[in-house]
Amino acid sequence: MATSTLTGLLNHVAGIFPSRRALSVSGKFDLTHARLNQLVEHAAAQLLAAGVKPGDVVALTFPNTVEFVVMFLAVIRVRATAAPLNAAYTFDEFEFYLSDSESKLLLTSKEGNEPAQAAAAKLNIPHLSATLPTADSDIILSPTQSKFDTDSLAKLTNDPSDAALFLHTSGTTSRPKGVPLTQQNLYSSVQNIKSVYKITESDSTVIVLPLFHVHGLLAGLLSSLGAGAAVALPAAGRFSASTFWSDMNKYKATWYTAVPTIHQIILDRHLGPRTLLPEASVYPKLQCVFGACDYGSVRGGIWCASFGGVRYDGGYTLDGVKSVARGRPT
Repeated sequence: MATSTLTGLLNHVAGIFPSRRALSVSGKFDLTHARLNQLVEHAAAQLLAAGVKPGDVVALTFPNTVEFVVMFLAVIRVRATAAPLNAAYTFDEFEFYLSDSESKLLLTSKEGNEPAQAAAAKLNIPHLSATLPTADSDIILSPTQSKFDTDSLAKLTNDPSDAALFLHTSGTTSRPKGVPLTQQNLYSSVQNIKSVYKITESDSTVIVLPLFHVHGLLAGLLSSLGAGAAVALPAAGRFSASTFWSDMNKYKATWYTAVPTIHQIILDRHLGPRTLLPEASVYPKLQCVFGACDYGSVRGGIWCASFGGVRYDGGYTLDGVKSVARGRPT
């Protein structure tokens, strides 16, 4: 695998930090980088057996779960293109995005997604569900792919020009437009974010943003994994203010990244009755880092004052203090 690809980078990380924690879900999973790599390779072999070919677009609609992470990485491992979709979309929205991206397969959690599956059925797009029963098991795709081998996968070499991620613009001024990003794009973005926020294998983060969105996916998840750092996913599959600080403390998080709305929710909880905050008797010390546009700076300034953080503008951290990214990373 080429090292200038995201897949190559993560494979390299699994080789040099095999026993370091990569991915956790409170009360469920604690996966090392080596174990995550094994799960991805096994799931990728199943995708090949299911008929996924290089260049195919595979739509994924999941909560923030281990299954999403494994299947996203498995899709790009087989040189296909991952198209994450908001699980809250309506039937019409799913129909548009599945059609516009020319998706060849829909992946969901084992619980499924009725609007997504109905839209896929209308478009004659096959559907598979993915589940990881235990940390020691492999991803199970249903319907089960009974015949698969790793030899075919071993012959696939990821290329920097592979279209790895398919996103849509917000459609604020017109219809949403599809934007494909290559393995090289993802690799470069991860390396830049790691450099700006000084993320290393010693870091740990809690994901609060949805992974179908580029901010949560790239800045929170992939940049951490690409540094050999540790990532914790909320047990509920989405951000929860009631478990945020307990997760931050449990996993000794050194940073997190979010948008102003999330920061405001955390701040409101802090300013509310202290009886609501038994999980946060001690806050981890975090530095406030703002993007170049100073997006959400008023909320951020109050956040810094409330939690004892030091404000630092321009997107860089000070030596010895880990960052909390504010607004969209640049």
